[in-house]
Amino acid sequence: MRLDTLDRRSAEFVSSFESAVDFFARIDLQGRFLHISAPGLAFIGYHREYLRIVTLRDLVPQEEAPLLEACLRQAQTSGDVQKCTLHLIKTLTYPRLVELRIAPHPADSGQLLVVGHDVSAWADNEQCLTYAMYHDVLTGLANLASARHEIERAKQEALDEGFRVALLQIDIDEFHRVNRAFGYEAGDRILHETALRLKNACHGREFVARCYSDAFLILVREVPDRAYVEEFARRISDAIQLPYSHEGQTLQLSVRIGAVLFPDEANGADQLLYHVDEALACAGRSPGYNLVFYERRMSGGMSDSLKLESDLHNGIRNGEFSLHYQPISDATSRKVVGMEALMRWNHPVLGPVSPEIFISLAESAGLINFLGGWALKNACMQLMQWDAMGIHLQYATVNVSAQQFRDARFASSVRDAFKLTGVAPQRIVLEITESVLMEDPDHAKLLLEELTGLGVRFAVDDFGTGYSSLAYLQSFPLAALKIDRRFVNNLTVSRNDQAIVDAVIGLARTLGLELVAEGVETEAQLERLRASGCGLIQGWLVCKALPISELARKFETGELQPAS
Repeated sequence: MRLDTLDRRSAEFVSSFESAVDFFARIDLQGRFLHISAPGLAFIGYHREYLRIVTLRDLVPQEEAPLLEACLRQAQTSGDVQKCTLHLIKTLTYPRLVELRIAPHPADSGQLLVVGHDVSAWADNEQCLTYAMYHDVLTGLANLASARHEIERAKQEALDEGFRVALLQIDIDEFHRVNRAFGYEAGDRILHETALRLKNACHGREFVARCYSDAFLILVREVPDRAYVEEFARRISDAIQLPYSHEGQTLQLSVRIGAVLFPDEANGADQLLYHVDEALACAGRSPGYNLVFYERRMSGGMSDSLKLESDLHNGIRNGEFSLHYQPISDATSRKVVGMEALMRWNHPVLGPVSPEIFISLAESAGLINFLGGWALKNACMQLMQWDAMGIHLQYATVNVSAQQFRDARFASSVRDAFKLTGVAPQRIVLEITESVLMEDPDHAKLLLEELTGLGVRFAVDDFGTGYSSLAYLQSFPLAALKIDRRFVNNLTVSRNDQAIVDAVIGLARTLGLELVAEGVETEAQLERLRASGCGLIQGWLVCKALPISELARKFETGELQPAS
């Protein structure tokens, strides 16, 4: 945009400001941006198009909005330059402390000129630290620590004045798909816009906070009844479901909302936060509006799950996790070709916890990427250790969860494992399921091509239980298929399972893929698989999954022998 024609002196004055200050903008009396300098745009980090739909008020934290409002109002009424120091929310970095000078436009009474200087470096360190302790970096909203204080304050007000308080937790459904499709920077911008929409949808004394990732909290005072909360939640949901725009593309989000009332169902900040999380967990994942109020019956199964999640964090810190290894053997010689690394958790009280339980728990707690990375690095190091012991295996296989596979940093974490351990990428096979491949075939193909370019190989685990097609399999750079144990279990008695196994073996042969049969427990199963042309087996017939020390003894005694 170009500046309106001013007299030469004013034009030169404004031009000098544009190049000399951190932030220069022209706004109307409602705070909408009419012009912003290039340095100003770079300073705050937003796209110019984005600033068309927000106001200057939207770029300051909630609690500092009254200060800005007063400054704008005084500039309009007095005609003099007004000064205020507040935080300006930037994208992807911490908010900056800025000294703003606001003055009426010399040639247009309907406009204001805004000049800003970054004074963060001059600010008192304690003030900066205090701000960071209680605010979310990305959105400028209050964070969870700040929300706890506000909830306690609202609770006391409710008791003193005799009104209800509602706490709502809003979760954006499947937000990871946005990050995967458009990138993390775009995802952060959409989260920032979501924060603005939430603030704009609040018309009273509501308090808005971002608690984590794509989840937000809203505290509502003076709630007459549930119907009031339902109407408020619908307004919030409608605001978020309006289309978002990114580089000419539009996308639509849906939300789940959990709600809890005080003093009806909770008696303190921690209990409110705990119960609203339980309510959110019960909200359905379907398009549109999903609101669930907390009810006491919800607390039955959640406490054990949350306790176990806490134990999971402690278990990681205390070294309670380990890898057991199960041999993958030649179907004829039974010599060990490779090992599958399988994660185990030995709980100090409960004993061994089923992987089905703790893997799911790690995914919901956001810990699976850490655990998956740890497993890969340890498997690589174990290969090197076996080499040093004279036990030369061709490869180790490591399972990759759907959440790991979606993560934009997955490929770099795999590279890091090789750099750290020095193991050759060709000696690692990553196991993924059909459903992971088919969730986003284009993404899967690109990621597989990137990592196979390093030498990594991929195997499809539990093959036959998903929904992939021959056409899709042909398009992926795969190295192996693993026949699911459920087809092997009844191989000698079920014609259907025999037909499925024969078909998978034929498919693998056609595509030039290695084939591993899982769950082989009897000689009869082994003979049937060998007769059908299956070259590799895995199961208790050869050896169950064991810790490293027990495997070492089996290699020492000759009970297990490496193929190479």
